[in-house]
Amino acid sequence: MPTPMISEQWARFVLPVIRKEWYQKMTAIMAPVGQFFNVETSQSSVEYSQGIGDFGLVEEYNSSDAEGNPASIKYDSFSPLYEKTFTHKEYVKGVAIERKLWDDQRLSNIRDRARNLGTSFGTTIATHQASVFNNAFSAAVVGGDAVALCSASHPNRPDDAGTTYSNAGNTALSYPSVVSTIQAGKRYLDDRGNPLPVIFRVLVVPIELEATAYEITNAINKPGIADNDANYVGSQGLLTVVDPYLTDANNWFMLDPVMARDHLKWFWRFRPELAIDPASDFNLVAKYRGYMRHSFGWDDWRFIYGHNVA
Repeated sequence: MPTPMISEQWARFVLPVIRKEWYQKMTAIMAPVGQFFNVETSQSSVEYSQGIGDFGLVEEYNSSDAEGNPASIKYDSFSPLYEKTFTHKEYVKGVAIERKLWDDQRLSNIRDRARNLGTSFGTTIATHQASVFNNAFSAAVVGGDAVALCSASHPNRPDDAGTTYSNAGNTALSYPSVVSTIQAGKRYLDDRGNPLPVIFRVLVVPIELEATAYEITNAINKPGIADNDANYVGSQGLLTVVDPYLTDANNWFMLDPVMARDHLKWFWRFRPELAIDPASDFNLVAKYRGYMRHSFGWDDWRFIYGHNVA
């Protein structure tokens, strides 16, 4: 006589099927801007990022002074900038599978539910990544310097808050506005007022601006004129990133991708996982819960310039 399946067994048999479909669907969804985050694993409830200022220029060194004494080496120091705190938050959602679906071999229905849960997790991650840009001009979402990511009034440092810098504009996407934004990045200064040229190599746009961005970056000649002028923007090798998770149809951004990966932060306290909820009634229904815990944001604004277009 065959041994009957005990109540918990069927739920464990279903778990690998659900986990595979959930994971594949979740990882297939990603905000295009997600590639610019520095992703790290955290072992604490919070993470801190302490900004530090730059050193000054290197002084000329002479082996001895006028009296023939050995010259001293100047050891520079830096000014502390702003501290950013990243507090991890929990996110959870589950799916219930009736035993009769397994008994009746309704695997397609089980897989569909698992994929839907994977879509929910993937979309949540993508939405969180894009939210840094969607909230870039919001006074309710601020960085360590207490202003929005893209602002006309970034204080230089805590002991020099009266000196401010801007990385925010309000010009619609066009060839001239892209040129001026590239130039603005090259005029960025460090906290000591020395040049800190930022090279904007990425143009980030919503789907409504995709065609405009393509024309600007891919025209053989300067777009919009009859003359045979060269396309300066086209020569810069810009990568256009079209993100469907951007919610404003007019706002656009330019990034230095190297600096972005230094200052756009994503901390995984717990990466997404799927497990059986022990509170399940295994006789009739098994509940599978997905869980993740993370934080995200930025610790310095100098990697980006944004346009908040009315």
